[in-house]
This record gives sequence, C-alpha cells and structure tokens, in this order.
Amino acid sequence: MPFVKDALYSYMTIDEAFEPLIDSLPFQRLRRVRQLAGTEYVYPGATHTRFEHSLGVMHLAGRLCDSLNDNAGGEKVVTADDKKAIMAAALLHDIGHGPFSHVFEKLYEAQHKNHEDLTRWLVKTELGNALQHMDLDPGLIGKLATGQPADKERLFLGQVVAGTIDCDSLDYLVRDSYYTGAVVGNLDVPRILLMTRVQGGNLAFDIKIGVPIIEGYFLLRINSFKQIYFHKTSRSAQIMIYNALENKKEEFDLGVFKEPKDFLKWDDWTLWTTIQDDPFMVRLKRREMLKMVFERSNMSEHRDKKLSDAEIKKLECEIAESAGLGEKDVFIDLPYLSTVPYAHATSFDPEDIPIVELRNNSVIVQKLSDLSVLFSLLKGYYNIIRVYTWAEHRDEVSRVAAKVLGSE
Repeated sequence: MPFVKDALYSYMTIDEAFEPLIDSLPFQRLRRVRQLAGTEYVYPGATHTRFEHSLGVMHLAGRLCDSLNDNAGGEKVVTADDKKAIMAAALLHDIGHGPFSHVFEKLYEAQHKNHEDLTRWLVKTELGNALQHMDLDPGLIGKLATGQPADKERLFLGQVVAGTIDCDSLDYLVRDSYYTGAVVGNLDVPRILLMTRVQGGNLAFDIKIGVPIIEGYFLLRINSFKQIYFHKTSRSAQIMIYNALENKKEEFDLGVFKEPKDFLKWDDWTLWTTIQDDPFMVRLKRREMLKMVFERSNMSEHRDKKLSDAEIKKLECEIAESAGLGEKDVFIDLPYLSTVPYAHATSFDPEDIPIVELRNNSVIVQKLSDLSVLFSLLKGYYNIIRVYTWAEHRDEVSRVAAKVLGSE
C-alpha cells in the first residue's frame, strides 16, 4: 500500500482505491493552490497548499471512523462502505477552492455560489465516473464533502468532514500553525479522535477527553484567526489581490464558469501570471503594502449587521473624499469570526457541543456550555472593521476614518 510522508502525521498510508481520485486533474490542481494566500507576507513559511491539507483530512477521517467503531461497544456504526465514502469526501472537500484562497471566491458571490457549490459540481461532473468505479455515489460524496445532510438518522457521516469539531479544522488549525510558525496553542488531535463517539446520530465527545482539551480547540481556533487568518498584513495582501482581480475580471472572464474547464484552468500560478501587470500586483511584488490606519473590534452574541458592498463603497468614498483622495486610495475590510464553527448538519443544539458521560451503564448527554465557563464566554461573534490606505496617506486617512466610523 502506498504511503505519503507528511510533516504532521509522519507516514500516511494511501489505499490504492483512492489513487484515481488523487491523480485526477481537479485534485492535482490543489498542488498549485496555497492554503493561506497573502499570509506569506507575514509568515514566509506559509506556502503550503490545499493538496497536503486534503490528504491530511482524509487521513484523520479514516482514523476517526475507526475510533467511532472502537467506541461503539461492539456495534459497527461506520461500515466499510461508510468509511470509504467519508474518506473520499474528506479527500475532495477542497477541490472547489479557487486560487488565492477565499479571495477568488468573492468574484462569483453575485451568482450566489461559493466553493462548496463548485465542489459538488466538480465531484459530479469531473469525478463522477471515478467514484462510480469505486461503487460510490457522486451525489452522496458531494454532500458529505460539504456538510450537507446525507442521512437524517446518521448526521455524523457529514459531520466527520464538515461539522463543529471536524477533521477539516483539526488538520488546518495544526497545519497552518506549523507552517506559519505562529504557535498559538497546542491541540491534542489524537486524543480528540480517540474520545469521539456517535450519540443520537451526531458526533459527541466523551467527557474522559477532558473539557480543557475541547476548550483548547476553541482557544486555538480564535487565536489562529486573530494571529494568522485576520492578521492585518495578510488581509492587506488579500485586498490588493482582490482589487487586481476586479480590474482584470472583464478582460479574462474571471469568475465565469460555464464548464468545469473554465474553473480548473485557474490556480495560483496561472492567475498570478494573468494579473501580474495590474498596478496593485506591481506594488505587491515590491511589498508596497496597504497600511491599516483604523481598527475597531468587538465580541457580541450576534453578528453585527453585514454591510452591503454598496454601503462599504459609500463609506470608502466618504473617507477618501474627506481626505482629499481618490476612490482607490481607501479600503474597508470587515472580517468576522463565528467563535463556534456551527455544524452544517446537526440535530443537536446548533450553538453547543454534546459531551457524553457513561454513568451506571447509561449515557448522559450534557452541553459543553454547562460544563465550561470558558466556552460560554467564547460563544458569539468577533467583529472587526478596518480601514486601509497607502503609506503616504496614512495620517490623514486615520484622522478621517476615526471621525467617520467613530472610536467605539
């Protein structure tokens, strides 16, 4: 059986049945799609790709399936066919991601599509035959890969890849921390896998795992967003890339995908070459970055009202005009974080995590929020508003932004 040497898991065995999927164009393309576009301007080591991440998620999904059976008291809750389907979904869960991570995705938001829609599309059109040869249903794999309910009685099948604490996040949180060097916390992934079980059709966590380990997951997630994904310089690079894409959108039909080949031709390499002469990219290549001159953040129980693109543009123009600048000199960024990654498919409280305890030969299900004060405090949304401008306009835009947006 082939194996892959991985930075996190050492040797990962690869079942030969999955080789046709791995060797396919949609999956091999992920070698040229970085996991963290723009973050290399902060952390030079952050050049890893969605290719190794996807292999890692498949590896963890296989291990979790085995643990679920081991923890079922002799019952086979995950059949061999289930495991094969879950691992295939884990492998393919990111094939719908465009170049430059989520930046490219903004180009087709107006079509009410996202990378999960494209994943299901590619699974059906480009990988349907390969999956059928594996005796797998492409429709099922598309659902499992994107967290859609595939079996109302066994929602855990989709939660393995895309749930509250899933194999996707267990891999990327540790992998991104490793490659950036921004060690923002330790996560005992093997113990989480060993102490996960199926309860009421959902994934649940044995109390023997230790509440602090689950708390550590959420702390790592929040810290990763603050220090890696939402880093002001990383977001600066992404703003510059997005504006270059917008400038070239009509010329190269960016974001228009009539056939799978229209999407699959784009990766970090091809797209960078296509837009590299745009003024934003010329500056980015010299690391002449946009500078953050205003920031306001808050934690709340509910996500702040999302401003429309038109409202954001109006604020940008107001600040720019007041500062005596042009519309391409001021940029507003509104990243936000749901501190609890609510599962796509769950029959449990969507704002909580099930914790199970074996007591007197019976299973007691409790909410994590009842066991952890820290988790209760973390629940909610982390909202940020930032203003960026070029270095030469920093002082004036900072003054005007504070006046327009307020300090509180």
